[in-house]
Amino acid sequence: MIRKIRVKAVGDLKLKHPTAGVLRPEGSMWPADQFTLRRLREGVITADTTEPARPKPETKAKAATAPQT
Repeated sequence: MIRKIRVKAVGDLKLKHPTAGVLRPEGSMWPADQFTLRRLREGVITADTTEPARPKPETKAKAATAPQT
């Protein structure tokens, strides 16, 4: 499986990955391949390390042990 990273363009550049497609203004998931890593080294894109917060699913065991009122 190919590792993917979220990248964003620096400035108003319009970039297109050969296999992943166009880089959206809000960022895109691109494979961590030679093309992407080269663009990171050049400074035309940045790796977006912020992950959107995901709510933790409530487990059935937790729900079953909750006091009934």
